[in-house]
Amino acid sequence: MNPDIALERLKLDHTQELYNLTEANRDYLKEWLPWLDHIKSSKDTKTFILSAIKEYSSGGAPNFAIVYGGNVCGVAGFHKIDKQHRIGTIGYWLAKPYTGQGIITKATEELLKIGFGDFNLNKIEIRCAEGNVKSRAIPERLGFTYEATLRQCEWLYSKHVNHAIYSMLAAEYSA
Repeated sequence: MNPDIALERLKLDHTQELYNLTEANRDYLKEWLPWLDHIKSSKDTKTFILSAIKEYSSGGAPNFAIVYGGNVCGVAGFHKIDKQHRIGTIGYWLAKPYTGQGIITKATEELLKIGFGDFNLNKIEIRCAEGNVKSRAIPERLGFTYEATLRQCEWLYSKHVNHAIYSMLAAEYSA
């Protein structure tokens, strides 16, 4: 991983910086992320971080602050990990000024190491809104396989959007 890019497990110390980042990028993020209307104060960000900490401490999915050059610039992690079937689903977002620099690609590579290594997953998925070209470029760049499109599976403020589903298997990652 680029030495200027780090994943830090989400902690309460990230609350204000993460909330400020969300606020500063609200219009940009709202195009593709359905949760922005639920973040109205730093208390809402704190609630999210507390739930992420609780999930991980009970053996569940880890989530991380993405730190670039010493600044929190986004979040990446696992939405869920299905231990029975050994499948994990990755999600990520990045503040607009940090896009186009390979940060999410590097963060996702690190999540693949965690998922296939630490959690012994057999399959990792990334689900992106079909029209979100920047987000879809990540799994495509990293060699994921496009599996399918789920029709109108997410309500995005005023309309339903389709999701493109990508996956990578442990055997493909190892190869």
